[in-house]
Amino acid sequence: MRIRSTIAAVTIAAAALTACASSNPSSKPTPSYASDSVTARCRAEHWPQPMPDVRGKHFDPLDKDLQCFDNVKAIAPDGHDVMNDSADQTQSWTVTASKPATGVKVTTATPITLVLRAAD
Repeated sequence: MRIRSTIAAVTIAAAALTACASSNPSSKPTPSYASDSVTARCRAEHWPQPMPDVRGKHFDPLDKDLQCFDNVKAIAPDGHDVMNDSADQTQSWTVTASKPATGVKVTTATPITLVLRAAD
């Protein structure tokens, strides 16, 4: 009877270990974001880094120079933030200045303010 109990316990343990094992034991856990995603690229960069020069560029909140920043305001000449105004999605803007200025060390959490003008 004791042998049957031992065999049963070993069989259950082996089944549990087999069920928990992956088909490729050498594989690493997959991160929750795709390796080619913006999040992965931003996390892989070394921070802080210099604020990119966006002056004179067409304003695009999805531009690669701005994608890593969590706190971006884009201020139109009348003082409103175009980032929070769906009516401005059809308006074309050009960046005239940034705060912090180009070259100042920033992190992804640094508040970024872009000053805009209507594009020509």
